Amino acid sequence: MTALSIWQTTSTEIVPASAKTAAAVASCAAQLGEKDKRQIVTAFQAGHYEIALNHLWGKTISALKKELSTVGVGLLAEMLGRSGVDEDDDVDDILTSKDAIRLAEELGIVNSTDALRLRHTYELIMHFSQLEMEQSDTEDIDSTEAMAALKACVRGVLGRPKIEVARKFVDFRNALEGETLSESDHRVEMLKSSPYFFYKLTVSVLLNAARKNVGASLEHTLANINVLIPAMWKVLRDAERWQVGHCYAEAYSDGKTTVVGGLKSALLKVRGFDYVPENLRSDTFVKAAEAIILAHEGLNNFYNEPAPVKHLQRLGTTIPTPAVPACMTALLSVVLGNKYGVSWSAQSEATDILKRVTSDRWQYYLNNVLSSDVRVLRKLAEDRPRSEWIKLLSGLGIVDIDVKTKGVSQLLVHTKANDDKKIERTAQRLVDDYYVKAA
Repeated sequence: MTALSIWQTTSTEIVPASAKTAAAVASCAAQLGEKDKRQIVTAFQAGHYEIALNHLWGKTISALKKELSTVGVGLLAEMLGRSGVDEDDDVDDILTSKDAIRLAEELGIVNSTDALRLRHTYELIMHFSQLEMEQSDTEDIDSTEAMAALKACVRGVLGRPKIEVARKFVDFRNALEGETLSESDHRVEMLKSSPYFFYKLTVSVLLNAARKNVGASLEHTLANINVLIPAMWKVLRDAERWQVGHCYAEAYSDGKTTVVGGLKSALLKVRGFDYVPENLRSDTFVKAAEAIILAHEGLNNFYNEPAPVKHLQRLGTTIPTPAVPACMTALLSVVLGNKYGVSWSAQSEATDILKRVTSDRWQYYLNNVLSSDVRVLRKLAEDRPRSEWIKLLSGLGIVDIDVKTKGVSQLLVHTKANDDKKIERTAQRLVDDYYVKAA
């Protein structure tokens, strides 16, 4: 059975090996006008690399967001787990640069190598833009870094005259709201044989549709919830199960009887009422975690992270179970930082919160969340975050927690042994497993 698969970019060589100069590389940028090419090349030739890369990055991320918007702003919001977004919203208002790169990789607009290079380019530009005046006078982007960044932008985005997206999933997503699928439908079988990424996204699409749809679209949505949630339930992780339970509690609180009836029917089929929260206190924690992530992945993150971390700390000493996935991701992102370092004040506050997390909560996160927590796993590809990971988990004694999930268990073994390379390889395998279904 064919699976929902991430569309792979072609192997066509966009920037030939013979392109050694800025002019030669820029000439391959099909999405840049001649004026932009001249400005970038002139800045390169004058050694004004920071100016050139800032202009280049603006064009690159704008083009990437434009391509992403073709699948629908609503779908992008669903992939990010954000509510209250509709198709009329501006894509620039909901996507940070890091969000755009991550979603482009997940939808197959760019391959994993190009995404890695784009992330490095973004971090390089952000690093130099945030230097203090004294440092900026003595530290510069060198020609090798600038050329690598130029090639990354052209190879990954600007060199492609038309970027395709994963239409198979977009069509499937539309079917979730536009028609009722049967258990024997080939698209249901297609979903079952797909990577976990598509399970997670399907849950988000269905629940967001249940919140906003009316009439026939709502009927299709609820019918599909009763087909697909039971079909996926055995392999759904706790984060997605809590999503379903939370949506039920939210609909019940809002008096949406039709939605309550549909979700109740699905939850009864899977004995899923253990995942319905008794109250919506977790909402506050989840929103606080989202604010931390936005600060962490936005501009001037080292400066902006402390405030939302302090806010989370003030919410209480115990994180509600439904909010554990979001809060742990946010706190670990701050503590691990990026390849340029960490926000010292925010890291200290975040570490204090993590110290108060009980061993059973850590066990819950490691067993049920980390294997699909791509934000955290990808940080382990960088030397500095990997070092912080070893220091944190060893210092808190987390490496000795009994974990049943094989890949995560191996990750803890390598962390305890301080085996840097094996940590990196194991984390990458977990990311691969999340996106690519084993044969």
